[in-house]
Amino acid sequence: MALNELNYLPIEKLCLALVFSIQKLKHYFQAHVILLVSRANPIKFVMSKLVLNDRLARWYLQFPQFEIVYIPQKAIKGQVLADFLADHPIPDDWDLIDELPNQDRMVIEVQPP
Repeated sequence: MALNELNYLPIEKLCLALVFSIQKLKHYFQAHVILLVSRANPIKFVMSKLVLNDRLARWYLQFPQFEIVYIPQKAIKGQVLADFLADHPIPDDWDLIDELPNQDRMVIEVQPP
């Protein structure tokens, strides 16, 4: 990371990461819809600026070329578990076992002081 990049705001660092990803993986960005999962939307940040400096203007020109869909990070966490359970249903004939093997090994005795 360059010295002047250390002074970027966290949202600007996120934008910079997206720009680097676009530059390195351009062929993937052109061929697919990209799902951007993060806490903040860097594309909205850049496009909402009233005055763009040189750096933000260059970033602004790179983002609209590709189909990038922003997904809030909080929304994806619970959805992963729901998707996993939907993809791996429990069979109807599967019996739940209430007893644990080797129950004696799991007993904890509390000694008085």
